Amino acid sequence: MVTTGTAQDLLDATRRAHDALAPVRPSGVRTGTRDEWVEALGALQSLLNEATALQDEVVVELAALEPEWAEDGTVRDVRRALDAPAIVSGVLCLSAVAAEQRVRDAVRRAADGPEGTPTSTGLGGLHTAMTQGRLDGHRAHVVSGELEECPAEVRATVVAALDPWLDREDGSRLRRRVRRMLAAIDPDLLRQRARRAREASGLRRWVDEPGVDTWLGTFPSEEACGAWAAVGALAQRYLEDGVCARIDRARAKALTDLVLQQSTVTTTVVEHHAHPLTGALVDDGDALATPAYRPGAALAGLVRARDRHCRFPGCSVAARWCDLDHVVPWPAGPTSAANLVCLCRRHHRTKQRPGWRTLLAPDGTYTVTDPTGRVRSTDPPDHRADPALSDLPDPDHSPPPACPPRVVVPDGPHSDLEHALESRLGGERWGRAACRVEVHRPARVSTVVTTDDHPRRPRPTGWPDTPPL
Repeated sequence: MVTTGTAQDLLDATRRAHDALAPVRPSGVRTGTRDEWVEALGALQSLLNEATALQDEVVVELAALEPEWAEDGTVRDVRRALDAPAIVSGVLCLSAVAAEQRVRDAVRRAADGPEGTPTSTGLGGLHTAMTQGRLDGHRAHVVSGELEECPAEVRATVVAALDPWLDREDGSRLRRRVRRMLAAIDPDLLRQRARRAREASGLRRWVDEPGVDTWLGTFPSEEACGAWAAVGALAQRYLEDGVCARIDRARAKALTDLVLQQSTVTTTVVEHHAHPLTGALVDDGDALATPAYRPGAALAGLVRARDRHCRFPGCSVAARWCDLDHVVPWPAGPTSAANLVCLCRRHHRTKQRPGWRTLLAPDGTYTVTDPTGRVRSTDPPDHRADPALSDLPDPDHSPPPACPPRVVVPDGPHSDLEHALESRLGGERWGRAACRVEVHRPARVSTVVTTDDHPRRPRPTGWPDTPPL
């Protein structure tokens, strides 16, 4: 924690550091030996680590100040723990999720209380290593993530034992070392963690490149094993039949084909008008507005379709899980599309704190001003048809785009030919026999998949309740 000086003292010191580095930034003709540049690189990383540790302490100070209304109508700051990611998100240009994690990491590392007290986190050793320039924020996050479910005393023991390797091993090696230590201290901790991870498995989807969606899923190992075998077998057939040219594309097509073969999807299309400049969905003439506090089903559907997710800057919570917030509080503000936005419950409450101001423009742009005066805006999704995406080529029947020259390094990246050989031959180069997978598919069952009703598949028989470790 920062125990001496003021925020202004810290700001002045930071500005002096900026001024000190400005004249020595390498530019133009650079001189120096390789050893000197390597030493400079290490020194700068050490400085970054110390600055990150100091930033943690500043975040802790910021998170301890909560504005509240006094009895005389003024706003005052009181010192008690609060959730401050909304402000940190704007200052550090982070998403809402990343800002929340940043605040949480800072508090756990830099606000570690005395051993045996309720405020003890056991992670103070990580903060100490960062102040010494030996540990960066990423690797500290890796270690603390591995110790997430452990008691404070176990965390402190592991961090102390890990200290000699904090300035010499990367995140992956530190992760494995932590797991070995936990297995020696208390194997049940790893078993409990695996059980919780299985219960939390799930699938997420978001729009990535134009015309492409990204899926991210975590699955119980036994389910993933069977599903991957099915995907691999069908993908191999697509390669042999010439349906797809690459194994990764064949796997993607196999996955979606297998899913669609096992379900019936019903799609309902509702037409709305789009704003000519931004493409935001609008309610012409406020036809769906109501004098009541709660919007009708049609108005709620329009607002959720317009916003798609929480409109607070940096937040991506899906609209179906959001509140419909009156930008100008009802009844002073109407219940209409021009005064309603989707806000997740966290940011709905944040917006109501002292000092926050919001504005919804007629074109759908949502502007948020935080208590420090920082202004951020989010644009509504553009619902107009994109002519650039109207005639996208079929990825399985069009020549691949030109690729930049590959950088050849040991063991990768592999060419398409290497991928094909590895898939077809099973990797005899490494002394392994070709892999033959037999997939026994059950009889096809047609189910209706809707947004509110997801039939559950029966749990496979024969699998243990807890994963063997």
